[in-house]
Amino acid sequence: MQLTGAAVSVGLIYCLAGFLNPAAGAEKRHSHAHVHGAAEVNIAVEGKKVTIELRTASEGVMGFEHEAKSDADKKKRDAALKRVEEKFGEMIVLDKKLGCKSQGGNVTLVQTDEKGGKDAKSGAKSGEHREVRARYQYECDKAPAGSRVKFGITKVFPAIRDVKVQVLADAKQSGATIKKDRGDVGL
Repeated sequence: MQLTGAAVSVGLIYCLAGFLNPAAGAEKRHSHAHVHGAAEVNIAVEGKKVTIELRTASEGVMGFEHEAKSDADKKKRDAALKRVEEKFGEMIVLDKKLGCKSQGGNVTLVQTDEKGGKDAKSGAKSGEHREVRARYQYECDKAPAGSRVKFGITKVFPAIRDVKVQVLADAKQSGATIKKDRGDVGL
């Protein structure tokens, strides 16, 4: 059986990033280190469709990683997650000439590690990490192949300075590290 380029692309996306299907075991996937001040961006392009996933330690977005129990922490958490939702298109910027329109997405807060006991001083669970994950899909008027993606993550969340980007565009894979929003990535 011969697979088309599109079928190969979809298969590679599932294998490479596992981010198009949230039920594909993302909770068990820990290929990255939990690093404060850093984020991961995965971009998948298939024809005129683009899926973008952002993952970062919640500390860089909310200012803390512990469970929000106080009213003040809950307000900070909710405001930070809303800011990710509202500013996503400013943090990861597709070329306007492509006419890409958001098809919706979601922003979630996930606890990534429950190992360890309690910290003697703070009472917080040691090894307790929370991660902000956002996933958005776009439909473009023109195929994004050959275009560039720019970044504004540090402008929105100054605590996030380094962004590791992986791109899977049809049957082509590439990546880059963007520091303080300087640079772009080709699709």
